Amino acid sequence: MQGKDEALLYKFKNADATELLSARYVAQKFPKHYHETYCIGILEEGAEVLSFGENDLVVTANSIIAINPYDVHENYALDRFGWKYKMMYINSDLMGYAAACLGNRFAAKINFTQAVFEDIAIFNSISQLYHQVENKQEATTEAWLIETLQKLIIGYGKSTKPDFEPDKHTQEIKAFLDVNFEAKFELNQLAQQFKTDKYKLIRQFKKHTGLTPLSYVLLQRTNKAKTLIAQGESISQTALETGFYDQSHFDRYFKKYVGVTPVSYQKTCNIFKIERIMAFNFAKINH
Repeated sequence: MQGKDEALLYKFKNADATELLSARYVAQKFPKHYHETYCIGILEEGAEVLSFGENDLVVTANSIIAINPYDVHENYALDRFGWKYKMMYINSDLMGYAAACLGNRFAAKINFTQAVFEDIAIFNSISQLYHQVENKQEATTEAWLIETLQKLIIGYGKSTKPDFEPDKHTQEIKAFLDVNFEAKFELNQLAQQFKTDKYKLIRQFKKHTGLTPLSYVLLQRTNKAKTLIAQGESISQTALETGFYDQSHFDRYFKKYVGVTPVSYQKTCNIFKIERIMAFNFAKINH
């Protein structure tokens, strides 16, 4: 399974614009990052390394992947043959709705304790979900998605563990970076502002967040870029507004963190907008 990287991204408009990625990667290497969503997927061919700090997992064909929101990880091909997988990005509200429909047993926030496991029934259910999305079978897709998530929750979900809170100093630095991520990143200046040594700052920040300050800034920029592109902003303007003053740097980091280029992501968002407009107009006509 050698060749170039290929990826398609779908937006499922009936489920909070859930993103579904279908990709074959050989050269792609995702750096340390996290998602604000659950990452639920299946690995169809090849193998990848999924790394959580010092815990490296080898994910092989027929495996299911379940990553919780904000769990820092990186992933890349195990060998030169790469891997083929499908990955759904499920927001917490949607996962919470699926859990709430199961009753009080899953009333709290869901946490998956296994990041990689095998379950042929759930694997086939996710595969069938993609088949429905690819063939635009919207009448049944939303119910199928909820049912698939419920199978996953029943088999592998646990009621929440307490969210980990970083120390006060790290929280203050995080809060500062959250509102200033588009500005030029200067580590020395950041260290001076918070009255600490720059190496200590990096060490403490990474200890409590899993990321270096620079990686955290790049991830925030990329997430903001996704939002702006989805809202219709041009790619060049998005790059400027998120602190990427060089278009080639923007393209490279976006692909690095998202898995598709800004242009490919924009095309997906445009299709989603057209579908929403058509659905809105159809509703008006029938009204």
